[in-house]
Amino acid sequence: MPEPIQGRPWTVTAQAADGNGLTMKITLIGFGTRGDVQPYVCLGWALQRRGHHITIAAPLNMASLVRAAGLRYGPLPIDVQELFATREAQNMLANGKIQALFGFARQVEHEHAASIRAALSEACESAEAIVAHPLVEDRAAAFGAARKVPVVPLYFYPVPPSRRFASPFITTRDLGFLNRFTHKLFLDMLWKSSRDEVVTLRRKLGLAPATSSYGREARRRRLLTLLAYSAMLFPKPDDWGPHEVICGSILMPEELKQQVGEHGLPADLVAWLDRGPAPVFLGFGSMPVLDVEAMLAMARTALDAVGARGIVGAGWSRFVGAEDPLLHVVGAVDHSALFSRCTAAVHHGGSGTTYASLRAGLPTLVCSVFADQPFWGMRCRRLGVGETMPFARLDAPRLTVGLRKILDPGVQARARALGEALSGEAGLETVVEVLERHLPQAPPPS
Repeated sequence: MPEPIQGRPWTVTAQAADGNGLTMKITLIGFGTRGDVQPYVCLGWALQRRGHHITIAAPLNMASLVRAAGLRYGPLPIDVQELFATREAQNMLANGKIQALFGFARQVEHEHAASIRAALSEACESAEAIVAHPLVEDRAAAFGAARKVPVVPLYFYPVPPSRRFASPFITTRDLGFLNRFTHKLFLDMLWKSSRDEVVTLRRKLGLAPATSSYGREARRRRLLTLLAYSAMLFPKPDDWGPHEVICGSILMPEELKQQVGEHGLPADLVAWLDRGPAPVFLGFGSMPVLDVEAMLAMARTALDAVGARGIVGAGWSRFVGAEDPLLHVVGAVDHSALFSRCTAAVHHGGSGTTYASLRAGLPTLVCSVFADQPFWGMRCRRLGVGETMPFARLDAPRLTVGLRKILDPGVQARARALGEALSGEAGLETVVEVLERHLPQAPPPS
């Protein structure tokens, strides 16, 4: 299968699905926080505009976004945002107890296993193809095998094994000949977390037991695997096959932003921006902040030390909009509109947020919490467009040092150059193109 052309200059339009006018019923399954699910909503919206019939299966915390996008919603009966916002989960994140957090999340999911199984069955009932998040891809593969429809994994980070780099979920170091072992370790962990539920599901569907994860089956059978991040941030290794396609990051189109009511900036924020130089964006809202006042005091200290203003993106309602010449706190905001008014960015290092800040040409300081975030922070460092540190070690002196590094003129110049290059990519359009070209003849899972 040929690779898509990066940066193809076309936009998603309402037209026939492909050259043959073929339309399909496609179920997209997103799972996790907003950063995990929003790309599936954007993809569903784009595919629906091209004539396909789309169902989005997603947790309860994403219901309003899915419906605002005009898509059929299949509710998964768990609120992931609420789960991660609990004091227990926030303490685990803040203290770096990631294994304990995964155990906590698995227990909650286990308690809802039967209802999630029923919800996925309903969402996939009439599907002619399924696109799935890695946390649910093994269950999606079971439904695909039972209904004899293709299942396409969609990742936002490099998952397929390689000898060229270690699994981002295990380490950010190059371990040489041990790199492949780290990928095996991660895939084994992922499979173990869902194996019992998959055994139950496949038995209920009348299928033979699966002996390994769908990720391994997709690799063995050379089935399409989509990587929704930029090859400019992490190039394709030479031991991946043509079925493993790096498409570029999926951004929310401006028209969809307007449709869901998330376009532009509030008037009070624009007024504050107009009163001084371009600020640093600090996306603390995605981090486990246990003491809000202390975090804001730390931000003020570091900003004052480097002579910069700051905008804090947060969910702390009683602080949002507080007047302060040095610091302005906002809630949910259009990142692309805001980043165009900023000079640098500090955030947790999620794949989508990292891409958005770098695409805006902003040098980026990643304060990573878990999962793939340390990997993207290290990519910022190695590309010379940012810095990284664990969120658990964040304090005023370290934040000050980090800000000085990313405000260095050389780092800013490299970030601007990378942003200009990234602005030519069209990840959403590329994913749509590859799916439309591939799905009509794609084989189902076994």
